[in-house]
Amino acid sequence: MEVANWLADVEMLKNYFPCTEAASEDCLPPQQQVDILMQEAEDLMRHGNFPNGLFEARETKGIKFLEGKMVGNAFERNTTKILECLIGNRVSPLGIYGMGGVGKTTIMEHIHNRLLEEANFDNVLWITISQNFNAQKVQDDIWKALTLGTLHEKDVRKRAAMLSDRLTKKGRSAIIIDDVWERFDLKEVGIPIKAYGIKLVLTTRSFDVCCRMHCQEKIKIKPLSNIEAEGLFFEELGSEMALDLETKAVAKSIVKECAGLPLAIITMARSMQGVTDLFEWKDYLVKLRESDMEQTDMEKDVLMKLEFSYNRLGNHEVQQCFLSCALYPEDKLIDKFELIEFFIDQGLIGGCGLNMREKQYDRGLTILNKLENVCLLEDHGSKIKMHDLIRDMALHIMSATSIVKSGKWLRWIPPEEYWTDALEKVSLMHNDIREFPLNMSPNCPKLSTFLLNESLLVDVVIPDSFFKQLWGLKVLNLSGCQLTELPNSISDLIDLRALLLRGCSKLFRIPYLGKLRSLRKLDLYGCFRLETLKGLEMLINLRYLDLSWTCIERFPKGTMEDLLNLQYLKVKVVNGEDITKLRALETLECYFEDVDGFNKCVGVIKQINPCFYELVMGQENSYFRVKVNGDARFGNCRRSVDIHNCSHAIVTGGRESNGICILIPQDVQTLTTRFCIGTTNLFSMGPLENLEVLFIKQWENLRVLCGGQDEEEINIQGSPAPTSNPLLLPSLRVLKICRCQKLEYLFGHGSKFYLPHLREIEIYYCGEMVGITVAITSPPPHSPQAFPSLEAISIKGCDKIERVLESEWLPYFPNLKRITVKVCQNMIEIIGGPPPSTPVEEIPLEFLMVQVCNNMRNLFPHEWLIHLRNLQSIRVYCCEGMVEMISRAGQGQEGSIMTPVNNTPSSFQSSNFLPKLKCLELFDLPRLKSICEGLISCDSMEVIDVYKCPELDKTPS
Repeated sequence: MEVANWLADVEMLKNYFPCTEAASEDCLPPQQQVDILMQEAEDLMRHGNFPNGLFEARETKGIKFLEGKMVGNAFERNTTKILECLIGNRVSPLGIYGMGGVGKTTIMEHIHNRLLEEANFDNVLWITISQNFNAQKVQDDIWKALTLGTLHEKDVRKRAAMLSDRLTKKGRSAIIIDDVWERFDLKEVGIPIKAYGIKLVLTTRSFDVCCRMHCQEKIKIKPLSNIEAEGLFFEELGSEMALDLETKAVAKSIVKECAGLPLAIITMARSMQGVTDLFEWKDYLVKLRESDMEQTDMEKDVLMKLEFSYNRLGNHEVQQCFLSCALYPEDKLIDKFELIEFFIDQGLIGGCGLNMREKQYDRGLTILNKLENVCLLEDHGSKIKMHDLIRDMALHIMSATSIVKSGKWLRWIPPEEYWTDALEKVSLMHNDIREFPLNMSPNCPKLSTFLLNESLLVDVVIPDSFFKQLWGLKVLNLSGCQLTELPNSISDLIDLRALLLRGCSKLFRIPYLGKLRSLRKLDLYGCFRLETLKGLEMLINLRYLDLSWTCIERFPKGTMEDLLNLQYLKVKVVNGEDITKLRALETLECYFEDVDGFNKCVGVIKQINPCFYELVMGQENSYFRVKVNGDARFGNCRRSVDIHNCSHAIVTGGRESNGICILIPQDVQTLTTRFCIGTTNLFSMGPLENLEVLFIKQWENLRVLCGGQDEEEINIQGSPAPTSNPLLLPSLRVLKICRCQKLEYLFGHGSKFYLPHLREIEIYYCGEMVGITVAITSPPPHSPQAFPSLEAISIKGCDKIERVLESEWLPYFPNLKRITVKVCQNMIEIIGGPPPSTPVEEIPLEFLMVQVCNNMRNLFPHEWLIHLRNLQSIRVYCCEGMVEMISRAGQGQEGSIMTPVNNTPSSFQSSNFLPKLKCLELFDLPRLKSICEGLISCDSMEVIDVYKCPELDKTPS
């Protein structure tokens, strides 16, 4: 491939020498063009020796992007021109410029995907720079894009040299640098633009940047024509919007006001979705045209027009939530959960009817959906993002009342003259601030939100004077800062609603909190050195408290008595009696020191019904965990219990703790139990009506899952258990049992079981296991279908088991499709006993796998063939004792079988024996002599794979 590319480049360069163009705005003077072509020729001659050797073609070069909408002939022309410049041996770098929102990034996403399909490049890299250029970040991004991991070198020049060397050796590379706002030195970053095979293309809003970056060719992306813009507008508006002629004329006038910018057009169209009245369309057009602000360039014009989408939100709460998104750094993907918490902290979501956090999350997601639907936010799954132009518009709206310098790599706090008495919000998050001015005391009585998270480096001290005049502060976020202590003046912020110190790993002192009576959220997660909190008991309005991963192990006595409004609590150790008083809890994570305290908490779970809780039982190394998340939008919503080393466990429904047994919440969905030595039968726990997954591991005394001496005897031949006997596990879908060394059967004599939804049984390494079911002396008169949904049985490492099922139990498994048996040394047959005596013609079994069962001589007798016509796959591996696949024992004359009803021959066509069998795999069966004595015809056979079966001389035809 490299040789072919090199030859193609030589031929292309030969064609370009006579084609130099006259100097123009977009082209260099002829002499400079010749100099560049000469340099290309020298590079080709040098690389003709292939000093780095030849490389094999890569299977993949990257992941395709989700492409934006392609609109207009100009888009196609520009795409073709850019591809010609990159794929051909044209000069580089290439500059793509145009105003914000005109579609530069969209067109380059298409280019990126096209290049991935071309054989000309070994690497296609996409790097986004945005307004705040940082050489190290760009180097890191390129290094990661080359799938080289993390660039650990700190020296910028050495990093540049390493990156240049890697790019040179990586073969032909196309590097797309998106959203360049100012000139930067390619050499400083380490991009070897003159190296052979390196092509660079950048996008920017500025023609000047193209010139200063020495782009050899510059392509301007222009706004859409009126016809193209109208087509895009009405497509986004929706075909269901049938407008009359007069309204449509007004709509076209609105499109003209969008100046052909795709982003503006889409935003406006979605703002007008659902509007059918002519007067509303006309009013909207008037508002667009009446903008009397001076507009010195098109950029301001676009911002002003986009601001009308903001105004059309119509709801102050929604508008403020939108503006809050702009406080985050440019191009940042913002977690939706984090953002909604920020809305709540500011008091933007709440009030009458929204006291529960779950309802607040609902409202927050509704707001985010609304902002996404009108194109003011971009949806990225669990995260959202603001487009640059939209963020610029939001910052323009807030410019008189905010300082937003997030992600600017600031080293100093903005000077005090910028801190005016009109300020309401300040965002300095994600900076490198190294010092606060001594005695700085900004006079900002209206300042409500101050975000300094991830900004303060080690040894930075906030002077006590700083917060003296910030009386109206409601949200203070210092999360991730390397502070060791907070100034005492924080104690006087009596209007503070949220104090966020998450991840302040060096913080060891917080001043007295007792005067912060308005505080609703205190997040101290990950403050590893923090040992005490003074005044916590005074915070009667506190809703959210996270003390996990701190050195605060327990509350002083009486602390929790007044914190009755807590909805979210995470703490290491808590008294069970205190938890019973917190009836507003929705989220809980804590530890308990005794069974009684733990059980008190579990006992009230049903009453408080939290969205999420995690409980850990730590006495004598036992372990108990329950996780519930009632809101699936923020993670796994399953309710799970994990028990370790307990003697007994009982279900809460209708029972009380005796101080010994651990209570299990009745609504658990997934139950994992290990080393429960006191339990011999699952019936001792009581019914678990919502349980879907049960995993039992290393129960020392478990002998039978249900049934046997621990239960009242009933006749298994009868119908399902009567309604007076509640179903033990009516919702169970998956049953897994591992290393229960005394377990003999899953279901014993007289079992009251009925598992209508069980689909899968897995049994591993149960040394005393004899069978899934106990054999019964007389067959049932009709099928009670105890397992109507069971589809798969898997058994592994159970050396005493001789058969998977007894034949008389088959009516209980009407949908059994898969049987897998591995490493069961005493296994002699899959189904024990004679074929069913009831007039059952077929068994639904489709898949059968047997592996390392050395005592098996055959899979099943010949009489079973008529019952196994649904078999599609048979796989037998490493069974040393296997002699016949289908045994001759009990076989009648060839071409007929003995029916199980009257024991007389019945004529049949041999081709009907296994009519659905598609796959037969036989590996390492040294004693296998035959498949079957008679002829077996399998009309559906697709794969026959036989390996290391030296005695076998016939296969099915």
